Formats: sequence, C-alpha cells, structure tokens
Amino acid sequence: MQNAYKRPKKSVVSLTSLLDLLFVMIFVSLIQQKAVVPTNTKAKTKTPTKAKPVKVNYSIDGLFYFYGTAQNPSIPTGSYNMSGKFNKKTGKLRLGGSSWVNRPKNYDMVPLSGVIDKSFKIFTGKIEFQGCKKFTLRKTGKGSSNSPISGTWEGIYDCSQGMTGLTLTIK
Repeated sequence: MQNAYKRPKKSVVSLTSLLDLLFVMIFVSLIQQKAVVPTNTKAKTKTPTKAKPVKVNYSIDGLFYFYGTAQNPSIPTGSYNMSGKFNKKTGKLRLGGSSWVNRPKNYDMVPLSGVIDKSFKIFTGKIEFQGCKKFTLRKTGKGSSNSPISGTWEGIYDCSQGMTGLTLTIK
C-alpha cells in the first residue's frame, strides 16, 4: 500500500558550506574590530608637551625715596610706596604712589612712566605730574623676587623744585 501522504523533501545543505559561511562571518567581524580597537593601549608616539607660558606682565611694588642733590641740597627727604605694572616684552613700566612712608610738608606723590632697556639696567621716562619732566635711573643692586627688574635703581628726576635725587627700590 502506498502512502497517500508524501512528505516534501528537505533541502540539504552540506555541513562544510555552513562551516565556510561561519568562518567568513567571524573573519569579517575580526577585521572590523581590529580597525576600530587599537591592539596596543599605550601610545607609541610621544604627544607634544605644551611649553610653559613665558611671563610677560608683572605686578610691581616698590619704594620711592627722594632727597637733595649737590645741585639742589635744600630738597627734604621723603618716601612712599608704589605699585604698578611691568611688561617684559615692551620694557614699559608704570608706577603710581600708594601710601606715604615719610611725607615732607607740601610734597605729593608723583607717578613714573617709562621704559627699561633690554639689559634691565637703565630706566628712563617722564614723571606724569604738573611741573615735572624726565627721570633717569640706573640699576645699582639686585633684588630678591622673580621680577627681572627687582633691585635698587638710583638717579635723578626733574620737577618744579629742581633736580632731585631718587632711589627706587623694586621688590
């Protein structure tokens, strides 16, 4: 007796074809992972380091001490504290009086504005005060701070009272 019901034939795929397909899929997956994830987590090349910024602007504190000269011995002595800014790139220094240490009668603080030469040895400029003109100072002693201009500066300035001696100590 024949069976009236026939089973459909299943398609047979060979085992080797399935294994080949699986191998290709694994291979492609590995290639993709290798392109995305580095094999070595340590960098083989050195990353450039950033250079420390060179300081250009300095906050400056100082002591302005004035006195008579041989040409003008009647000038009284006096002193006051100063503060300001120095730009190392341009050499410009601006200082203004902040507080009296020793104030003679009828004297006011005067601001200094000028340029320090590239060797940091000469400071010349103008006193920005009525009746005042120019000043010239030479560095005579070293200071103890990180500022390239700290130290003792000596010279003269010219205002309405005449030539006056000046020692500027920059801290």
